[in-house]
Amino acid sequence: MLENLSKPEPKRGYCKVQAICNTLSESDAEILKTAIDDPTWVAKQLAKALKQRGVEISDTTILRHRRRECICN
Repeated sequence: MLENLSKPEPKRGYCKVQAICNTLSESDAEILKTAIDDPTWVAKQLAKALKQRGVEISDTTILRHRRRECICN
């Protein structure tokens, strides 16, 4: 039954959250990570607030990062 059980392939690609954090100051990156990890921030509202501050990231990217579906998790 479990003959073909194998370890999953490592995730490939890149995480836009991490890519954005790499362009920010250390304090701004920490603020961004905290906001993204905060479930009380609705993803669409957070994406809109970030866009107003010049940070382009979609709500789906935020949700993917929260669900730990990106490469950095």
